[in-house]
Amino acid sequence: MKTRTPTFAEELADEYGRWMTYAQAAKELNCSARHLRHLTERGQLACWTIGDTQALRLKTADVAALMRRVA
Repeated sequence: MKTRTPTFAEELADEYGRWMTYAQAAKELNCSARHLRHLTERGQLACWTIGDTQALRLKTADVAALMRRVA
């Protein structure tokens, strides 16, 4: 029986759950957290606060959606 290879989004969700920090997302995408914040400022990446804290989180699915195959 052939086993299915998990997608990038599934791998991220397994490791981080539903939410990621900017630092975690930057590490997985191999870019800077500053670049991700610029994407948020331009409205290209949604950002959320959890509870009453000022800690910002990104949805894992949104982070995975930034990666796309080009070849």
